[in-house]
Amino acid sequence: MANATHALTQGDSRRRFKDRLARLSVKGGGIAVLLALLLIFFYLAYVVLPLFKSPSVTLEGTFDLGFESPAVQLGMDDNNQLGFRYSDDGFLSIFSLSGKGQLVSREKLAEFPSSFYAPQPYAGVSAYGLEDGSVSFQRLRFLSHYADGKRTFTPDIQRMDSVKLSNGLPISSLSFAKRHNDRVVAGVAGDWLNIVIERDGNEILHAAVPTSTDASVLIAPRGQKLFEMVGNELNVYSVSDRRIDLRESVDIELVTGAMPESMTLLAGGHSLMVRLDDGRLTQWFDVVKSGERSLTMVREFDTQGGFLAVEPHRNVFANLTPSGDLTLWHAPSEIRDNFELPEIAGQIDTLGFSPRADRLLVEKGDTLTLLNVDNPHPEVNVRSLWNRIWYEGYGEPEFVWQSTSGSESFEGKLSVVPVVFGTIKVAAYALLFAIPLAVGGAIYTAYFMPSGLRKVVKPTIEIMEALPTVILGFLAGLWLAPIVETHLPAVFLIFVAMPVSFLLTAFVWTALPRSVRKKLPPGGHLFVLVPLILVLGYLAFALGPWVEDTFMGGDSRVFVTDVLGVNFDQRNAIVVGLAMGFAVIPTIFTIAEDAIFSVPSHLTNGSLALGATHWQTLTRVVLLTASPGIFSAVMMGLGRAVGETMIVLMATGNTPLMEWNPFEGLRTLSANIAVEMPESEVGSSHYRVLFLTAFILFSFTFLFNTVAEFVRQQLREKYRAL
Repeated sequence: MANATHALTQGDSRRRFKDRLARLSVKGGGIAVLLALLLIFFYLAYVVLPLFKSPSVTLEGTFDLGFESPAVQLGMDDNNQLGFRYSDDGFLSIFSLSGKGQLVSREKLAEFPSSFYAPQPYAGVSAYGLEDGSVSFQRLRFLSHYADGKRTFTPDIQRMDSVKLSNGLPISSLSFAKRHNDRVVAGVAGDWLNIVIERDGNEILHAAVPTSTDASVLIAPRGQKLFEMVGNELNVYSVSDRRIDLRESVDIELVTGAMPESMTLLAGGHSLMVRLDDGRLTQWFDVVKSGERSLTMVREFDTQGGFLAVEPHRNVFANLTPSGDLTLWHAPSEIRDNFELPEIAGQIDTLGFSPRADRLLVEKGDTLTLLNVDNPHPEVNVRSLWNRIWYEGYGEPEFVWQSTSGSESFEGKLSVVPVVFGTIKVAAYALLFAIPLAVGGAIYTAYFMPSGLRKVVKPTIEIMEALPTVILGFLAGLWLAPIVETHLPAVFLIFVAMPVSFLLTAFVWTALPRSVRKKLPPGGHLFVLVPLILVLGYLAFALGPWVEDTFMGGDSRVFVTDVLGVNFDQRNAIVVGLAMGFAVIPTIFTIAEDAIFSVPSHLTNGSLALGATHWQTLTRVVLLTASPGIFSAVMMGLGRAVGETMIVLMATGNTPLMEWNPFEGLRTLSANIAVEMPESEVGSSHYRVLFLTAFILFSFTFLFNTVAEFVRQQLREKYRAL
C-alpha cells in the first residue's frame, strides 16, 4: 500500500505540494504551541522572580547640619524630599534631603522637656512630656504646592491642647494613643504611673498606679492595652473608659534568662519587641490560652545589640550595630538580610524609616546619613510560602492565606500551601466520584452495549462536556448545596445503597435461569437498572428523616458539628465534588471508551475462542490493552479538575482551609486567582504571589501531562505484545 501511494504521488506535482504543505503546517503548528507554552512560562517567571530578589542597602547621602542636642526621633515626608528631627531639648528641625542637605526651619516646641513620644516614625502627632508634669502635643504635616511645573512641600506645625498628667513631677516616660474620639495618655511621673483619657477635650478618667521611677510605658495604638516595664517585670494593663486593670505580669528574666532594656511596638501595635541586656531581641504578642489572652514570647532574634527601627506598615525592623552591621528582619518568617556599612560605624544615636520604608535615616554624632533601602517584598520568601508561620493573633504556627484585611495594621499572610491543598482536595473528591462512573460507563458502553444503543448513549454523554461550567457551579451552589444540607442522611444512603444494590442485582441476575435472561432484548439491562436507580433514590429520601431521627438526634447538621466535632459549611467539598464530577465524567468517559472500543476484535475473539468468559476477556485482555488510554483519560480528568475555576468559585465558600473534612469548604489555585487578581495592586507582593500560584498551576498541569504520557508509553510497551 505504501509503494502504491508513493507511485501515485510521483506524477502529481500538485499532490506532492499539498502533502508537503500539510506536513509543514502540522510541524509549524506544533512548534507554535511549544513557543506559546515557553512564552507563558517565561512571562510567569518574569513576574514572579522579583519576589525572591535579595534586598539592597546603599549610601545615598551624608549631611552635617550642626545640631547641638541629641535627636529623639528622625523621620521623612511621604516623598522623601524633607526630613525632620525632634531633639531632646524640644526643638523640631526640618531639613532638605537633596544634595548636601539644607536646614529649612527650626522651631521650639516645648520648654524644659523631660520625655518624648510619637506613635509612628513619620509625620503626624507627637508629644513632649514636660518638667511640670504636663504633656504638650503638636501635629506635623507636609503641604504640597505646585509652582512653575514643580511640586514642592512645606512643613505645617499645629499646636494642640496639652494634658496635665501630674502635679509638678517631671514625666520620665510617655506614651499616648488615639481611640475613636478619645485620647489616651500615660506617663511615669516620680513613682506613679498616670493615665488620662480625654473625650472631646474633657477628661473622663484620671488614674494613678504605683510604680518605679525608672519604669517605662507604652500604649497600643487603639488605646485599650498598656505595657509597663519595671525592672525584670512586664505588666500588661487593660484600659477602659472607667478604669485601668492589671491583666497580667510577666517575668522577662525568668522566660528569657536576661534582663530587659527597652521595648517598642511593631507595625499595627500587636507585637511587642523587647530588647534584652545580652543584645537579643524578643517578640511578644497575645495568645489565647485556656480561653484567656496571655502575653507570650513567640520568637527571638539573635542580634548583637545596637539600635532598632521598625517599618511603619510591615512587620520589618532594622537593627544597626556600632560596628556598622545593618540587619533587616522580617519578624514572622524570621528571615534576615545582613549588610556591612563601615561608613556609618560608630555610636548610633537614632535611626528611622521613611513612610514608604525605602529610606533609612541614621544619626551618628553630628552627622546624618541617608540610606537607600530596596526591600519591596520582605514578607514573601520560601519559608513564608511553604512553612508554618506563627502570625499575630494565632495560637500556634499555621499555613495561612490572608491577602487582605479590614485594617492596615495587619500584614498580608501569603502562604500558598492552603490553596495548593484545596486544589488537591477538590481534585481528589471529584475523581473519587467521577472515575468509577466514567470508567465503568466506558467499559459497559464499549464492550457490552449493543451498537445501536451505543450510537445514542456515547454522543449524549459527550455533549455534556459542552455544558458551561458556570451553569454547573450555579446549580451546585444554589440548588444542590441546600439539598445536601437538608437531606444529608439521604445523600449518604444513596452512595452506600447504589453499589450494594447493583451487586445484589447482578448476583440475582446470574442466578436466574438462562431462559428468563434470554427474554430481555440486547441492552435490556437498562430496563432493570434505570427503575432500580429511581426506586433507590426515592427510598433513600424517604428513609432519610427516619435515619436522622433515630441515629442523629433529629438534626444531622447538629450531629456532625456537636457529636462528630467537625465544622459544617453548606458549600463544602461534597457539593463541589459532585458538581466537579459531572464536569469531569465526559472527559474521562470519552477517552476511556474510545480506548476500550479500539481494542482489536481479533484479541477478544481469540480469547473467547480459547474458552475464556466475557469477564475474563475483559479483565485480562481488553482492559490491559486499553490501559494506556484509560490512564490517559484519568489524567486528563485530573488536569480538568485541577484547572477548573467557575464550579469551585460558586460551589464552595472559598475559604483557604487545611482540612480533609468533606463538610468544610476550600479554595483552589484557579479560584484564588479569579477572586483576588482584579483587586491586587500591580507590582505588589500580592500581585506577584498570585502569578506564582498561576505558575504552580501551570506546573501542575505540565507535570500531570508529562507523567500521563510517560506512563502511557510504558503501558503501551508492556502490553504491545497482545
